[in-house]
Amino acid sequence: MTVTRFKGIGYCARIGRVGDWALNFALALAREHDVRLNIFFFPAQPCNTHPSRGRHGERSLLSEQEKIDLEREVRLYYDDRLGDYDNAGFRLCEGDEDPELRRCLIIREDYDVLVLAYEHYGCTFGRQPIEHFAESMPCPTVLVGPEREDQIYYNSAASLWRHRVGLKDSEWRPVGEAGLGAGSRE
Repeated sequence: MTVTRFKGIGYCARIGRVGDWALNFALALAREHDVRLNIFFFPAQPCNTHPSRGRHGERSLLSEQEKIDLEREVRLYYDDRLGDYDNAGFRLCEGDEDPELRRCLIIREDYDVLVLAYEHYGCTFGRQPIEHFAESMPCPTVLVGPEREDQIYYNSAASLWRHRVGLKDSEWRPVGEAGLGAGSRE
């Protein structure tokens, strides 16, 4: 997928330090290109799913009040972090990450670029290691973290637009290099 002009940035909400790093990246990109920042919130936090907590992808049915409460919590958390940027939308997603995000990309055209918090090497996202998920996405996908805010990994589709966000090649790494030499900087 070649991106000529960004229409929107997608960000999967993750409350916490690494999630804030990813949000900062997504927000800076949305501001720079003057596009909508679409914040997707999955109640079952993908990178925290462990077999001991149930099968990945299982969703309990939320009552309408629980949905309202969750959405309010997410909006309050991010409203503070968005500052004066008001071109943001929120979406509570109860389905599995992979089909839900693909639907929002291909059918709804909510975003052109997807930004994910990279909480730790090999964490699960969309029922697979996050690195595989990112590489399988047909759109530019960026992982931010896990150890520092300036740790940025991109998938093959993103390699076509790296220059558009003003980063030097030395500041990015392909997703395939994630976890190699963790903790070290080239």
